Amino acid sequence: MLKIENSLLALLIIGTLLGITYPIRLEHPTLFIIAEVVSVITSLWLLRLYFFVSKPLKELGNAINLLANKDFQSRLLPTPHPVVNKLVVVFNKMVNQLHKERVEQREQSYFLEHLLKATPHGILVLDYDQKVIQSNPIILQILELEFNSIKGKTFTEIENPLLSEINQLALNQVKDIQLSGGRRYRCQKSSFIFQGFQQQFIIVQDLYLDDIKKEKQAYSKVIRMMSHEVNNSVGAMNSYLDTLKLFSPADQELKTDYLEALSIVKSRNSAMAEFMKNFASVVKIPEPNLENVNLVKILQDLLEIYHTDFNDNHIKILNKLPNELLVLADKSLLEQLFINIFKNAKEALLEVDQTDRTLEISYNEESNKLSIWNSGPIISKEAQEKIFTPFYSSKPTGQGIGLMLCRDILIKHDWDFRLFSGLKEGATFEISL
Repeated sequence: MLKIENSLLALLIIGTLLGITYPIRLEHPTLFIIAEVVSVITSLWLLRLYFFVSKPLKELGNAINLLANKDFQSRLLPTPHPVVNKLVVVFNKMVNQLHKERVEQREQSYFLEHLLKATPHGILVLDYDQKVIQSNPIILQILELEFNSIKGKTFTEIENPLLSEINQLALNQVKDIQLSGGRRYRCQKSSFIFQGFQQQFIIVQDLYLDDIKKEKQAYSKVIRMMSHEVNNSVGAMNSYLDTLKLFSPADQELKTDYLEALSIVKSRNSAMAEFMKNFASVVKIPEPNLENVNLVKILQDLLEIYHTDFNDNHIKILNKLPNELLVLADKSLLEQLFINIFKNAKEALLEVDQTDRTLEISYNEESNKLSIWNSGPIISKEAQEKIFTPFYSSKPTGQGIGLMLCRDILIKHDWDFRLFSGLKEGATFEISL
């Protein structure tokens, strides 16, 4: 455009001079020659002016393109125009600084990204509107959610019990939150300034495995010692009782009472030994021998074993399992796990009317969760928080070992789980395979 305008201006000036002097070229030849010389000088001057202006303008156009394309690696060339040349120097310095800051920002971003992935705690980053914009794999594992399902949403828009509790935290508050299944999380809500605005981030620390490790350190040694002492004492007492049988009274009536009393004492000793054996079994759970097993077949075999017992107690079974469900697990440990779950479900169902006794087993392929629901009494919120605590039982004669055994077996398989009462009432044992 500048080239065309410059050419038109040159033609206008030359044409005007020649148009004025051409008719008088014969009367005033000198004036006509001067007009031609001036025309040539004007053309050369306009040509010089064009090159003097067009190159700086071209460099300025390049600068605009570089900024528009976010190209901070290219630089502008010096120009003959002193003012524009100063602008080029300032622009190059600015681009150098922008490039340096951009590299530093990218390095910090990569470092932060790797730090989030490597940290053992769950982290969520929120924007100015309290919507999720970033997370790490640990928090997604804790929440059992995909990032795409929570991205751009507030905590109130996400159905998750842990996020519902976190949403109630005040800024810079640290709180331990315990959920169904004994899971305990230490949660903290903090903030930082980004681009002049405050943003929040959440740190979630899973205390569950640490709690279990401390629990086992506390009770395993005591259980072993108690089991050793009780078994030794019971063995010695039973030996003495067998010896005392040799000194039974001659009187037949007294002899019968005497032997019956010894038998009762020996029976109580055996019950005590069995009682301690149950406690010791929790400490001695072996490491799982993992192999591909059909979980559906294991459950169906156990249901067949319990069929008569369930039928005699008017318990209706709803089997909603697929034909096959392969998992990497220890078959014997899984059998022990589900035996305890069915036993607890049966005991719960005996507390309700015969017409309302239902046990439903289902599998959700989308969430990869196995659910065992019974129509027994609901579990209170307080019980849900304590139900997997060692030796805790809501039953008057319970030892608190069955669910503790289930918990340890599931942890050894790295399967998440919870026992709760939802909208369906009753109780649901949910296992994330």
